[in-house]
Amino acid sequence: MPAAQLGPHVNSCDYQVTGDGVRLRTGPGNGTVRGLLHRSHTVYAHKAQRAWWRVRLAYDSGSASGTRKAASGLRAGATGWMTERYARAHACMQID
Repeated sequence: MPAAQLGPHVNSCDYQVTGDGVRLRTGPGNGTVRGLLHRSHTVYAHKAQRAWWRVRLAYDSGSASGTRKAASGLRAGATGWMTERYARAHACMQID
């Protein structure tokens, strides 16, 4: 089943991870674990497949290097799949 595009209301938001140790995977479901996301990490959702979202990890201006999330070891901009139940809309805007 091909991944579906998320609606415009999803693409206009960034999301905050609500759990600790949320697995960022190479594919939806049982993909290989790329790293762990932690509470308050920010991600952008691009695609959905059932209860899984393809996301991109946001830049962290508070990190020492500005490019790596200290708790996860993942670089800002890293992409992968996470389950939607650990994401909550953080900042949304509407463009008319």
